[in-house]
Amino acid sequence: MSTLREMEEARGAVLQEVAGREVPRHFGDQAAEYAAVRSAAGIADRGDRARIRVWGKAPVKMIHGLVTNDLLKAPAGRAVYAAMLNPKGRTLAELRALRLERDGAAEVVLDLPREALEGTREHLKKMLPPMFARWEDASDATGGLGVYGPRARELVAGVVQGEVPALDEDAFVETAFGGAAVVVLGTREVGGVEGYDLFAPAEQVPALWSALVEKGAGMGARPVGFGALETLRIEAGRPRYGAELEEDVIATEAFEATGLMPRAISFTKGCYTGQEVIVRIAHRGHVNRHLRGLLLGDSPTPAVRTPLFHPETGKEVGRVTSAAFSPLMGQTVALAFVRREIGPGGSVRVESTDGAEAAVVGLPFGSAPVVEREEPITAGE
Repeated sequence: MSTLREMEEARGAVLQEVAGREVPRHFGDQAAEYAAVRSAAGIADRGDRARIRVWGKAPVKMIHGLVTNDLLKAPAGRAVYAAMLNPKGRTLAELRALRLERDGAAEVVLDLPREALEGTREHLKKMLPPMFARWEDASDATGGLGVYGPRARELVAGVVQGEVPALDEDAFVETAFGGAAVVVLGTREVGGVEGYDLFAPAEQVPALWSALVEKGAGMGARPVGFGALETLRIEAGRPRYGAELEEDVIATEAFEATGLMPRAISFTKGCYTGQEVIVRIAHRGHVNRHLRGLLLGDSPTPAVRTPLFHPETGKEVGRVTSAAFSPLMGQTVALAFVRREIGPGGSVRVESTDGAEAAVVGLPFGSAPVVEREEPITAGE
């Protein structure tokens, strides 16, 4: 991976740290990187993410009992997006779990934000019985790259060996590059556009990155850094662990109003750690706060955890979790947790009771306002 870093710096990469790992912040022109994803393709070093490999006698069953979604019923070629909770229902990670076959035996690969790695490791130490499943941090043994944009599939298919069909979010195929296995996983996290995350042995990642950059040069594609990826993620209204999702957050607060509940949580799978809290909230029919979008016009980008206030009562009603200038919306935007009584169409004051007024909107940005669900969700629904 040091070879990859040298290649990136030769292309002008300015680095930043994400949970102890350096990744490119930008390559000298963040606006052009953003535009490449919207018009062609962006090629990203996903060093901001980590991977855990789980194997043994019953790895699928063991991980199934630790996540909010149904891994046992996941069809072949379909990853499961889910949260991992502690017994009190607090969020330890949001992740994608892939069921793979290796040498005739099942194993599970967990792909997760690097900010969630330490908490997940500690949870697995406590919760996975070695008799049934063993695990290892595979973040250094494997590497992740991302290709996002309307020409992403064309670019990926032109570099790896094997067919790359148009993949829905969480669908994946196994291909190869340089004689090594490569997993190609569909995503829509980056700007809501077609995208693919690639997982490969670490020693193959520099050559794979180089091949994608070289092939993409004639297609309008270019390397993109974490800064552009974050702007596009915010525009797509997608929560990320370390920003919107933390241990003091109940997962449904981030999932309910963003349309991610069906993707992330199964209400029919049976028991898992933290289920009691999720089911109790489901029977109650709502959470007390939702993840919303804020439109801030030409106001400066607010800092993370900037408080939000009710425009009439002056009561504190939320906090900012992520913010950026959005080329899509032509103004500063933010993701924020806001109390449920202030829905799309409402407004809040930013930082103080007489601070700038921000419009509250549904997510993703540019979509119609989210219609709140009035009736309770039952555990069997």
